[in-house]
Parts: sequence; structure tokens; C-alpha cells
Amino acid sequence: MIRYVTLLLCAFFILIQGCAGSSPGSSVGSISELLFPVEKNGQWGFMSRTGDLKIPFKYEGAVDFSDGRALVKKDGRWGYINEFDILVITPEYQEAHKFSQGLARVKVDGRYGYINNVGKMVIEPQFEKAMPFSEGLAGVKINGRWGYVNKEGKMVIEPRYEKAFNFSDGFGLVIVEGKGGYIKRNGRMFLEPEFGWAQGYSEGLASVEKDGQFVYLDRFGEVALETDFQAIRHFSNGASAFTKDGKQGFINRRGVIIVQPEYDEVGNFSEGLASYREGSKWGFINKRGEVVIKPDYVTAVSFSGGLSIVELGGGKWGYIDRKGRFVWKSSE
Repeated sequence: MIRYVTLLLCAFFILIQGCAGSSPGSSVGSISELLFPVEKNGQWGFMSRTGDLKIPFKYEGAVDFSDGRALVKKDGRWGYINEFDILVITPEYQEAHKFSQGLARVKVDGRYGYINNVGKMVIEPQFEKAMPFSEGLAGVKINGRWGYVNKEGKMVIEPRYEKAFNFSDGFGLVIVEGKGGYIKRNGRMFLEPEFGWAQGYSEGLASVEKDGQFVYLDRFGEVALETDFQAIRHFSNGASAFTKDGKQGFINRRGVIIVQPEYDEVGNFSEGLASYREGSKWGFINKRGEVVIKPDYVTAVSFSGGLSIVELGGGKWGYIDRKGRFVWKSSE
């Protein structure tokens, strides 16, 4: 069985159960993406990067903006607002997700479909599971198998896989009989399913286990980097985490160790910083391995939009900037 490394450190995950959204500020490209969800006395609103309240506390739940829309919960259902706090999609969904490439997954009567940014159902609910769109395609599960649809809802890659992941760098990771392989956007097999462990392409490389060794493959499917590590991860921000002798560090794209393996656990680099765990607490380091923010937090989410979500314990959380200064705390 393939082991997929997943690091999702989200301090407020309990508050948005039933709605799958990634960490706040995960895609910054407009004014709306610089608004961050905040909570007070069980009510949610949105603040600016500097901590100024821009949308008042009045929702039962909130997830950050993407494609100019933010998920909000009202009367027990999820809908979407724009940056001016106008409810552009009525809260009618028990489960809904962030927009990606102009479409969002929603669940209706136990099946998933996709809506556009004004709430029109453009792909009817028919799927048992569904992924966000990436590179114009989305992985969907129907009759127990995974394939891919385009934005018109046409099944362009027939459902024949045990699992199908997002496309990146032109390739999609698929699972066949418990092994990972890669397909192209036209559905043709690029690398046959032979890997007992694999991750999707990122920054031109894919991390896989090949013949008992963890290696990185290039866009031609050739081994670009060999390692003697116990585990590796995909590249992010020009660095990849690895495990050696039970400790974790980072290498660059040339395979050179830039952060020695001396940490109990690390996250991925984003905006020049990576979270790290020392004992039971998390902080942040730079690409020289220098501690930039001391490990004072129960969990810490990768930086995006200049801020990171950190969990303080006791159900409290907040946002810090890249110098470790609090911009907002849930206890305030």
C-alpha cells in the first residue's frame, strides 16, 4: 500500500468540519486573498494582513478566500461571499469546498458536483468523490473507480484507477493495484505503475521509491537525484524535506543538504520559512537552518500571504507574521 506523506497543520480544523478547505491565505493573488478568517465568541469574520477587522463577526464558520470567494457558514449551511461581504452564493450546502480554477466542489444528496463563481451548477452532482481542478482537470470517483473530467464535465480520462491525484507539471499521479504511476493530461501513461511510494510532480521533480531507494525523477522519468535517506518529500520553495537516522532536514534541487537532519519533524518551506517540531512544540527555521521563530506552538501552518496560523493550546489559536509577532489571537 502506498504511503502518502501529508502535512496539514491547521489550528482551527475542528471549527470547519464538513468543509474541506486548505490553510488560510493559501493562494494570494488579489485583495480578497489578503483577507483571513478570524473568530470571536463562536462567530467568524475576516481581517486584513495587519489584523484590522474587515468583515464583521457574524458567520458560524469561515474559510479563506480563493478566486475571489470565501466559504461562510450560515444557518448550518455553507455558501460564498465576495470581498465586500456580499453573499453571492446562498448558503445551501452541507459540504462545500474552496474554488480552484473557477470551480468549486459541492455535495448534494450524497454526490459531488461543481459550481461556478455565481453558484450555477456546471457539472451535475454525480460523483462519489471529487478533487479540485488543476491544470484544467479534476479527479473524480464514479462506480468505485477514479478518472478525470474537464471543466465542461466531460469524462476525458476514463475512470479506471484506484485513486487519481491532482495534475501538476503536466502529470497526474494514479494508483493501479496499489502501485503509483504517472499519466499525461491526454490520459496516456507516462510512467507505468511500479512505485510502492510516490508523490505528485512538484517543481519539475517527483519523489518516489524505486528498487528500495528513495529518488527524484525528472520530467523525462529519469532518476535526477539518488538518495540514501529513509524518507523524502516533494520539493516546495526549492527545498525538499528528508529523513535520516530518525531526524529530518532539507536538501536543495542539486541534492545538497542545506539544513542538517537534526529536527524531530519539519513542514514544507513556504515564503522562505519552514515549520519544525522540537519535542511537542513547533517553530520556524530559514533555509540556513537558523531558528527564526522559537518553538512555542502546539501546531503551526506554513506561511502564506505573510502570515501563519499557530495553535496555542486550550483551543486558542492566532496569526503570526514572519518575525513571530502576533497579528491576531483568538483569545482577544
